[in-house]
Amino acid sequence: MAEACLEPCSVERGMRIIGGKWTGSILWHLKDGPVRFNDLSRMITGASKKMITERLRQLEAQGLVKRHVLQTSPVSVEYSVTELGRSALGILDDLSKWSETLPAAVVSDVG
Repeated sequence: MAEACLEPCSVERGMRIIGGKWTGSILWHLKDGPVRFNDLSRMITGASKKMITERLRQLEAQGLVKRHVLQTSPVSVEYSVTELGRSALGILDDLSKWSETLPAAVVSDVG
């Protein structure tokens, strides 16, 4: 029997960062370049603007996303993935490919 970890194992630490609801989706939608907030909120169906804002602030604090205020009228904000955030995209790409291979019964149980 393996010894219990005294602190979160590496998989658990990683899941705590990118496994939060909407976090992976936000990073995924920012992978091709900067996206304005309203465009991002339209891309992520099912998430409220409040939830997206909360996740973006968290990702920014963790150094995974960069926020840039545009000098437009009215003022708008766009977000982009940092190099650290970009390092998670391979994991999300693998997850995407894996989930496409799942049997329908497994997918229907998830919702």
